[in-house]
Amino acid sequence: MVRAWYMDDDLSDQRNEHHKNPPHFITVEELYQVSGVEYFKLNVDTLESDGILDKIKKERGYTYEDELVCSKECLPNYEEKLKIFYKEHLHTDEEIRLVIDGSGYFGCKG
Repeated sequence: MVRAWYMDDDLSDQRNEHHKNPPHFITVEELYQVSGVEYFKLNVDTLESDGILDKIKKERGYTYEDELVCSKECLPNYEEKLKIFYKEHLHTDEEIRLVIDGSGYFGCKG
């Protein structure tokens, strides 16, 4: 399940779900309209055989990929690595994220 929302101006820890203002949820279509961020739902069970991910990568010219398992068991220095994800930074190229299991938070400014 994907949920998108506008954040308030509270600069506290982004992992805190108790912001001073309740989130203003938007649809994934609205997310695309205001930010250019697109969402694709893929079937993990047929990922290797259906060609959908390969088609997306080809259409967008993606030539590089890596894999990250973000868990205490698999990622050395887990707590310190998590802090890196919460520092604002910019990307000059379009990126794709395929989340196989678990959840994540991605922030963007439109």
